[in-house]
Amino acid sequence: MTSEQIFNKCVEIYKILDNDNNETKAKEELLYLLDEIQDKALYPPILNHLIRQFGLYPYMNQNTSILEDRFLLECFKTDIGEDEPMVLHREQSRVLKRLLSNESLILSAPTSFGKSFIIDALIAMKKPKNILIIVPTISLLDEARRRLVRKFSHDYNIITTSGATPKENNIFILTQERVLEYLGFIKANRIDLFIVDEFYKIVGDNRSNILQNAIRQVSPYSKQSYYLCPNVKQFNENSLKYQFLKNIEKVSIDFNTVILNIHDLSHKQEDKKDKLKNILNETKKQKTMIYVKSKPESREVCKYIKEYVTTNNDQLNNFSNWLKKHYWQDWDFANYLANGIGQHNSAMHRFIQQLQVKLFSENEHMNIMVTTTSLVEGVNTATKNIVIWNDSVAKDKDKLTSMQYKNITGRCGRMFKYFVGNVYLLESNKETLKNEQEAMEIIPQEEFLYRNDLETFDVKTEIEESLKNLLNDKNKFHQIMSKMKNYSILMDLESIVTIVENAELFEKSIRYLNSDKPDEWGFIKKKEIQEIVFKILDQKSNKNAYFKIIDYGKYNYYGVKQTIDNINKKARQERYKIDINKYFDIERIISFDIASFFNDLNQIMQILYPEKAIDISSFVTKLSNAFLPSVVYTLEEFGLPRIVSKKLHKCEFIDFENKDLTLEQVLDKFKEYTADNIINKLKEKNLYDDFEDYILNYFYEGLGQ
Repeated sequence: MTSEQIFNKCVEIYKILDNDNNETKAKEELLYLLDEIQDKALYPPILNHLIRQFGLYPYMNQNTSILEDRFLLECFKTDIGEDEPMVLHREQSRVLKRLLSNESLILSAPTSFGKSFIIDALIAMKKPKNILIIVPTISLLDEARRRLVRKFSHDYNIITTSGATPKENNIFILTQERVLEYLGFIKANRIDLFIVDEFYKIVGDNRSNILQNAIRQVSPYSKQSYYLCPNVKQFNENSLKYQFLKNIEKVSIDFNTVILNIHDLSHKQEDKKDKLKNILNETKKQKTMIYVKSKPESREVCKYIKEYVTTNNDQLNNFSNWLKKHYWQDWDFANYLANGIGQHNSAMHRFIQQLQVKLFSENEHMNIMVTTTSLVEGVNTATKNIVIWNDSVAKDKDKLTSMQYKNITGRCGRMFKYFVGNVYLLESNKETLKNEQEAMEIIPQEEFLYRNDLETFDVKTEIEESLKNLLNDKNKFHQIMSKMKNYSILMDLESIVTIVENAELFEKSIRYLNSDKPDEWGFIKKKEIQEIVFKILDQKSNKNAYFKIIDYGKYNYYGVKQTIDNINKKARQERYKIDINKYFDIERIISFDIASFFNDLNQIMQILYPEKAIDISSFVTKLSNAFLPSVVYTLEEFGLPRIVSKKLHKCEFIDFENKDLTLEQVLDKFKEYTADNIINKLKEKNLYDDFEDYILNYFYEGLGQ
């Protein structure tokens, strides 16, 4: 655009403000103008002044602003832990001011608001001693860890995993499940700043119960609380029993920093596949995310678009070949990746998820990401376009709520990246679209209420009586109920009763699970035990994974390909074979659901038979770590694949089979070297594969190096 065109457009926007008094429309026109200009160096003083009027201070160009506007920008510059201070927009600054005055807030604001900047500014300016940040997913945990390590690792000990040792100043970044391990430290030392990201997840499912419990237990020991969530117009609380909501101001801000164009194509008769093809042809070379409801749907969509989306890029080819070599030769995902098509879901190994997000952000040849809710809810990944392939989650019966819809579309457009984003609806729930914002009702589920003694349930009381009679020991009953109500035992009361009813059968073979030889895990093989376990792990996928425990115990340490090959060799029928996608699903279920079951079982058996010194915690650890050395499994959260760890073990860089090895020791060892040093070690032993330079540089970025 010419300077004259920009000036004339600014005049038009001023007229909308003065004559029509329509700030919303004027702001939209401003964002369209900024999107069209792109180059900030071209902003004239009149445009900077116009941006100022809408409170969008970070978008202003200080160098081309009049003196008065330059002075204002200096006033809104804030330390967020970077080398240079950051300009906050008007509403960010207002929220930060309240937090600096020690207020506790629940903040609801659009996804593009920049809520994480406020966290960073608060840490940089207040310098609280102990900070706890609860995040709902590992993806969000890794993102927050990388951001805060880069800014604050010189002042704080940053803890994200189990088993770490707190120091004088700590930032804990944990999922709700991991918080319980540090409750002793929290109660003894108190938390100066308690942050819950994606606070809306306090309602919904079993993990919501665990989150509510974590907040309930931590909040009495925190000096200040800051809970963040997107797109909530108001908070309806039907209970005053929540101590963690008392004395906390609920702040809802409708302040958009980007604009979204909604294209509802759902009513068109054209086939969905053809609609998608047209969209991708129109948006070539633009970043586009495609939301799908499930992993199978994701694979189908990738298969469609691979027919007409192609690219040729060394970096993507190297990643694709690396995955084929170390995971599965015929992996369809690796082929899609070589064509610039990402595929993100929660079952994939964490470093694969992380590297895809990085490549999607940085590589101009990777412009499409097909994703389930694993990526679109919370992670700060910016895209120009979002395509809603499904208007549901998981199964067809579960329609997207307006909050989920807003959170998904919130990936589209981002401060400093895309002023204008496009949302294409291939399926559309009109009721969802009507509700621009949703009222959040913080009502706990029955299970949470029961565990926290907030209500009386006749059915539960009957089961309690049944458990009392079975145990015939008040002390044992109170121990079990205490662990259950504190979420140390996660299974429900009915499942606990099932365990107690069959305790004698379990006791006979449970100790053999401590053997280092999987063939001696007779507990897993016994049909009468399987029948009881399957009453608790009642989903078909859980049962299928349970049958593979011994196979994973034997082979998983040696590699993904080896595990799949060995399972398929011994499979007597085709239906018992697995592919790479089933491999991921099984590993995830073993390391989460089945590990949780055995952890609960271990605690119950210890209470029932104190004299027999039952302890299968070593087996639970093996399950939780997918039968890998504990540190190797954890390093994947940090972006280092198990394959590279194994190579470094061969190089004698670190003895990963040392059972006393801690994560802190390993990270300290890595920090003594650079990524280039490690790459050279691999090359010296002829263990280096193309793309491992990218992997190791990414890993070192996360260490703050």
